[in-house]
Amino acid sequence: MREEATLNRFYNDYLRFNILHLANPVCLNPQGCAELEANQILFANGEILNIADIALLGLNQTKLVVLSACQTAMTRESDGRELPAIAYLFERAGADAVIASLWSAEDKKALLIMTQFYENVNEGMTKAEALRQAKLTFVQQGLHPFSWSPLILIGDGSYL
Repeated sequence: MREEATLNRFYNDYLRFNILHLANPVCLNPQGCAELEANQILFANGEILNIADIALLGLNQTKLVVLSACQTAMTRESDGRELPAIAYLFERAGADAVIASLWSAEDKKALLIMTQFYENVNEGMTKAEALRQAKLTFVQQGLHPFSWSPLILIGDGSYL
């Protein structure tokens, strides 16, 4: 978390967990993003992971990768292929599923959605149902879809 979310720490620890939750900025825009070049994930210490290296990670025990930060999926110039591409890289590395955002997610809303998602999973819901129910919580509160709908599940929606 925070300053401890270094690239070195990621490499040392990622095989120990079946869920990887990265709230790191990710840039998939071919023209680059504010602080990143195209196809990069930023870690707390300023180090960069090129998304092409994801396919080499060996995530065979990973049930879910969550990319909950802004810019984890698509940009204004997007043609929609970026999201399946990064999900494919994590799946190619062995992960069963990926949750990513279709547009810049507000950090506090993404945190609330993901907290509810994990609570739902702990109650025995599938990944797909847990995310659906987490979003429905916001629908029932009357919040605009822009704030709760960017996170989507790609891949295996079954139980963790």
